[in-house]
Amino acid sequence: MFSSLSKTLLRRPLFLPTTTLRLISTATSTSTSTSNPPSFAVSYLVNSCGLSPESALYVSNRVAFETSARPEAAIKVFKSYGFSQSQISRIIGRGPRLLVASPEKTLLPKLKYLCSVGFSGSDLANLITGSPHLLTRSLEKHLIPNFGRLRDFLRSDQNAVAAIRRSPRILVKGFEATVDPFVKVLRDNGVRESSIVWLVQCHSRRMINWYDRLKEIVEKTKRMGFDDPSAAKFAVAMLAVMGMSESVWERKFDAYSRWGWCRDDALSAFVKCPRCMMISEEKIMAVMGFYVNEMGFESSYLLQHPRLISMSLEKRIRPRCLVFKQLSSHGLMKKKICFTTLLTISDEAFLVKFVTPHIGEAPELLDIYREKKHMGTGALVP
Repeated sequence: MFSSLSKTLLRRPLFLPTTTLRLISTATSTSTSTSNPPSFAVSYLVNSCGLSPESALYVSNRVAFETSARPEAAIKVFKSYGFSQSQISRIIGRGPRLLVASPEKTLLPKLKYLCSVGFSGSDLANLITGSPHLLTRSLEKHLIPNFGRLRDFLRSDQNAVAAIRRSPRILVKGFEATVDPFVKVLRDNGVRESSIVWLVQCHSRRMINWYDRLKEIVEKTKRMGFDDPSAAKFAVAMLAVMGMSESVWERKFDAYSRWGWCRDDALSAFVKCPRCMMISEEKIMAVMGFYVNEMGFESSYLLQHPRLISMSLEKRIRPRCLVFKQLSSHGLMKKKICFTTLLTISDEAFLVKFVTPHIGEAPELLDIYREKKHMGTGALVP
């Protein structure tokens, strides 16, 4: 029996495999760490800053503090600028170094500068919450010169703030790294300067994201019938080409085909008014249905005037068309009007031309117009 036992022991390894030892070591260390009380930093981050235990551990591994003095000083600065507790928690989670940053040297100078150029209230809080690393960049070497370049390009602080609000990356990464490259492509391809300024102000995020394919987008837009990049509508058409997959294009062609348009008709309308292909299929059906079924338009008329399709059904088309119907029913339309004029003039001009002069004979006009516009304010379709 002893001999058999000895042979068995000899056949088995005297040492456990490395993998097994590693697993045991990991389990032991985990067990030990979970049994130890959390550090002051972790407890403070969970109890006073609202972080989850996982986030608190992440932050505590990146910044060291043994008292609450430094963190509370930073938090006090954020609160003084109107940041909510949840926003402060997100900032700490995404930018741990800011929790121990010097209020006087790091936080306050940059927050004051951003306020001075036009960021305030919720705009400032949203900017920093979404991009907390802005506050780690140099004020003199990064923030001021990059905001200045954007301001000079867009010609005002207000326009620069609007652009950064839509794409904070411009200020985080810098003008040269984000805006310069796609502006060069657009200029090299003959896109008009006013359109480039508009794209920088309103659509920088998309232009930056699509930079690698921008030349391809420009060429595809030209092939779809926009052979003059200097035309104002070229930039809008480019956004449409950029933003829709082939399957989405097909769905919109199909929507228009239900109203008698062939594919070439839809492309012709797109060349006249790019926005008519940028609306949803649901809106195409709703707007075309209103014009054809309720107003008696021929779909061929809309093919000649596709701009009428891209307008808001609830905020503009329906209120103005109902006023027109009311005027007609009272015999107040003395002369034929152009529907493009009826629907494209400003709200103020519409009231002066079609409502105010007829209040005596049709006092309900103003109520109809205001009621329908008010109902349209909460519409899902823009």
